[in-house]
Amino acid sequence: MSDTIDFKALGPGPVYERMDIWLPQLVAEAIRRGEQMIEGKTFVDCRIEGPAVFCPVGGVSFEGCDLGNSGGDIRNLMLAPLGPDRITGAIAFRNCQFRGCNFFAVGFTGSPEFLKDMHDGVRGPAA
Repeated sequence: MSDTIDFKALGPGPVYERMDIWLPQLVAEAIRRGEQMIEGKTFVDCRIEGPAVFCPVGGVSFEGCDLGNSGGDIRNLMLAPLGPDRITGAIAFRNCQFRGCNFFAVGFTGSPEFLKDMHDGVRGPAA
């Protein structure tokens, strides 16, 4: 018996449709291709699985997505960075679209503006 688990390659995209996407595998494949982040991809009706921390760095949209089990408060899925310049360990996404996707065991981080927009987009702006 082998001590390794073989995963079917997700491939370079740019479109992933009706797939189970394990984020650590997506990142590992991108790094092997010499990519610095997940960029210019479209995810349609996918299950996006962690454990992982998702960090949009520009041009990321969510349409009709379930961001995960928040326990009734979307802020439970959000992590505010403490440092001013970088976020270590998070998976960076740029110019990606997520349509009809379900997220599981994924936290979200990013700029204060992103976190506010995410909160307001789910809960509505504060009165």
